[in-house]
Amino acid sequence: MNTLIVGRFHQLSDAEAASRELARAGFLSEEMGLVYVNPHGQHATHPVGGDKAESPGTHDATSGAVRGAAGGAGAGTLLGAAAIPALGPAGPLMGAAVGAYTGALVGALKHMEDGDGERTPVDADGHADPLPHEPGFLLAVALGDAARRDRAVDILRTVAEDVEEAEGILRDGDWIDFDPLAAGKPIA
Repeated sequence: MNTLIVGRFHQLSDAEAASRELARAGFLSEEMGLVYVNPHGQHATHPVGGDKAESPGTHDATSGAVRGAAGGAGAGTLLGAAAIPALGPAGPLMGAAVGAYTGALVGALKHMEDGDGERTPVDADGHADPLPHEPGFLLAVALGDAARRDRAVDILRTVAEDVEEAEGILRDGDWIDFDPLAAGKPIA
């Protein structure tokens, strides 16, 4: 496992220009790897598509559905009781069923988040998950010493959208253990 300095680029031409500049600074082509990161949700991590087994915004939907169903059943029963003259004795039961269904749906939808980044994803232990790589071209440079690190950071900062430090294996110009969902540590 190597320490890698990674720059993210919107344009392939910018990533290639940075690669040429790194080569002029003494970095070998075998020490650099270029990968493309698809937009979020398009990494095909799961057989049916997507990046995660469940949407992070749905964590509170179950409790919202239960509360909505309880409230809807109560309101539906009252409306059904008022409809006894038209529906007969089945009115309260039908009202409760329709109210519970409607309440569960509204409650679940109300408690889902829209996924705009308000909630930080957490792992099973309750620790905040780092955000995955943003879409674009990633140029990774393997390092050997601190002086080379500083030089790589300086070069990438001139053209990259952002620069981060990551761990990985670069072999003959390929980042062989790249994970698009794993994030590196941003370099300020």
